Amino acid sequence: MNDTTHERLIWEMTGWDANERPAHVTELSREEILRIRDLFDRRLPPAGEDEWLTCAAYEVTPDLQHPLLAVLPRLDFKPGLDYFVEGTVLSD
Repeated sequence: MNDTTHERLIWEMTGWDANERPAHVTELSREEILRIRDLFDRRLPPAGEDEWLTCAAYEVTPDLQHPLLAVLPRLDFKPGLDYFVEGTVLSD
């Protein structure tokens, strides 16, 4: 991505319930993404390394929750939800 694209990105960590509905959403800042992105395997998207976590929804597995909390203590994980982090490019 070019240097100006990150200004049009938003990120969220979403907890999905058993009915696949968003039950808990936390907005993440660019600075927070910079702090946590290395915790995820960004080689999965077909485009290669996903620098800004925008090519896929990245699962926050239970074993990843504690490392995320160590970096971003403000996060809150509700029991029974499946969490994912992803970024979206805002349309013009």
